[in-house]
Amino acid sequence: MKYKRLKGFVPLSALIGVILVTACTKEWDDHYDEGSFDLPDKTVTEYIKEQSDLSTFYGMLETAGYDDILNASQSYTVWAPKNEALSGLDLSDTELVTRTVRNHIARSRITTSGVDNSFIRMLNNKYVNFAQEGSGYTFGEHNISNANQPAKNGLVHVVDGYAPYVFNLWEYIGQTDGLDSLREYIYGQSKVVFDAENSTEIGTDEEGNVLYDSVFIVSNPVLERLGNIDIEDSTYTAIMPDNTAWDEAYSRIEGYYNFPEDAGGIERQREVTRYTVIQDMFFRGRISQPENYDSLRSTYGNVFHNPAELFKGLDYESLSNGLAYVTDQMPFEDTTSFFKEIRVEAEYGFGRTNTGSNIYTRSSYGTEFTTSNNYYILVEPTSTAPRVEFSIPNTLSAKYNIYCVFVPAKIVDPNNLTPTKAKFQLTYIRRASGSTFIKRVTPENNITDTEGLTKMFVDQFDFEFANVIDADNDKISVKLEVINDVSTQEEQSGEFDRTMRIDCIILEPVME
Repeated sequence: MKYKRLKGFVPLSALIGVILVTACTKEWDDHYDEGSFDLPDKTVTEYIKEQSDLSTFYGMLETAGYDDILNASQSYTVWAPKNEALSGLDLSDTELVTRTVRNHIARSRITTSGVDNSFIRMLNNKYVNFAQEGSGYTFGEHNISNANQPAKNGLVHVVDGYAPYVFNLWEYIGQTDGLDSLREYIYGQSKVVFDAENSTEIGTDEEGNVLYDSVFIVSNPVLERLGNIDIEDSTYTAIMPDNTAWDEAYSRIEGYYNFPEDAGGIERQREVTRYTVIQDMFFRGRISQPENYDSLRSTYGNVFHNPAELFKGLDYESLSNGLAYVTDQMPFEDTTSFFKEIRVEAEYGFGRTNTGSNIYTRSSYGTEFTTSNNYYILVEPTSTAPRVEFSIPNTLSAKYNIYCVFVPAKIVDPNNLTPTKAKFQLTYIRRASGSTFIKRVTPENNITDTEGLTKMFVDQFDFEFANVIDADNDKISVKLEVINDVSTQEEQSGEFDRTMRIDCIILEPVME
């Protein structure tokens, strides 16, 4: 079985497909031609050991176990800090020493030849700036006092300072005081799962079960959906809730996710609430001056038109793969984040049923009217009671104003100014068992406008239970049926028409 145990704050993506016995891969020396040097017999380790001004760094190599590694046949480049540069480092902290050592070593030979302003990937997957400054060179903004010192298996550059190890966003969450709730949730989502695609069948056991040379991967659905903050190759800006902000947001959001027992109940309420707390906390790129942006889109997909307000009063911590703003009050308003308008386009057939009618999709392109998504449906009656029912997904346990938008007959015939009338039937969850009930509504004004679109108010309704749809809960229990309310006498008189043209159903959040 191939498997590597998680240890410390290892980046998740670096563990994907990692196996216990790994094949050694040779990295060719793309930056250096060995034939251009008369290579000495000493290894990188032996060279550093002989330099009196690098004795502290050599001791760090021993502590971290890299003295042996740098004696191997593979090629390495080491940016070795002088003794005085390391005087403030706590050499008794083995973890810190190891992180710092790995932050000064890269694979292959990397000379100053052709260097302008490069970011070199170090053994810890961090990127450190290696640049030319005037007639000299720098590493992590520190001068290189002795460059291109050759060894049998690599190069050494002597540096006047050292490049501190900088946490990435994933590590920052794990190491920063006051982020306990955030850390518990995000880290708790990581699971080791069997990777069938990359595992190999090696036979069967005595009972006929297939045996695999197994590969396991680390999966974290939060990172997969919102951002790979555990790797160095992408940059993000995060608004991180401290424990106070987490508690306030959780208690405010929890009531929106009151699920019936057959849809997950309290356990699902807790999981969905926790995800909602952090769903908008990540943005792509380094946003150090949010006031320069007209709007920002979170990795979840919500757009915020007040970037300066989101970050108001917050200071950031610069990290290796982005910026972290820690807040004691999450700045996202409910109605711009999760408690948003629900719009069901009538032309979408999924979850839509009809009786006493035929349904045709029509376009508003080229007309004087602009419908939602530029389409609507024509409900042509085949009986005296044409009706269409729409499924409404993702309602929260909250209050909404419900509307149905009608399109006038004038959209196809400028001379047709005959209105129609409608009534409605709302199906909703009423009990913890998940059973549904029906509320019948005839609006006070249920006649459509003949000259323009009609946004007909159906009802204000307070849903006791949420009906959020996901892979494990795909039953849409909330439905709105639109029923034509024109009587036979009204139709025969020509006063009203039973034909309906429906643009969309809208549920607008009501904040109290």
